[in-house]
Amino acid sequence: MTRDALTTTPPTPSGTHCCTCGRWTTAPVVIGYTSARDTGFTTHHACPHHLTAPGPCTADHGSAT
Repeated sequence: MTRDALTTTPPTPSGTHCCTCGRWTTAPVVIGYTSARDTGFTTHHACPHHLTAPGPCTADHGSAT
């Protein structure tokens, strides 16, 4: 183990929130895109468990992840 391993901050976890269940997933799958005039494009992701489950997107896309 090195000193840098003990003194540096850990990396930001990769992943995003599932649009169906809202839980954090480290294996997101892109299921679609929407566009808005003021914010540009939003990418919608689903976790592997909800990949084929229909339903509205419940994820909070306003927060930065």
